[in-house]
Amino acid sequence: MSSFDVVFIDDEPSITEIFQHYVLWKYKNWRFVTFNNPVLAYNEIIGNQLSATVWIIDMMMPGKNGAEIASAIRSKSGESPVLLAYTALDRQALQTQEQYRSGLKHFNRVINKKEDLSDVLSLVDVWVKQ
Repeated sequence: MSSFDVVFIDDEPSITEIFQHYVLWKYKNWRFVTFNNPVLAYNEIIGNQLSATVWIIDMMMPGKNGAEIASAIRSKSGESPVLLAYTALDRQALQTQEQYRSGLKHFNRVINKKEDLSDVLSLVDVWVKQ
């Protein structure tokens, strides 16, 4: 099994690249991995091939969405902190994300990708250091 401090799953390569560069610059001690293929990440989770101290997952992805992946994490990895990330681009997307916020219980926090990355990763760092 591969175990990491942080696993970041987002179908948008530019987002994971920004995450990688920032983490390598500021959090050099983190063991982390990124996935742009949510189905691959999901299969590794349910196959007990992947674990993490903290998970950051995009909410809206093709194949497997963030809620499905968070549910798999809860069933396989117990209480590891899970952050679901979203970007509300239009009214319908915002309504969908609000449904996630109010209806799902298997994540610790919903974050907006437009939030300051340094603030989000400072929160993650607290969990990694525990």
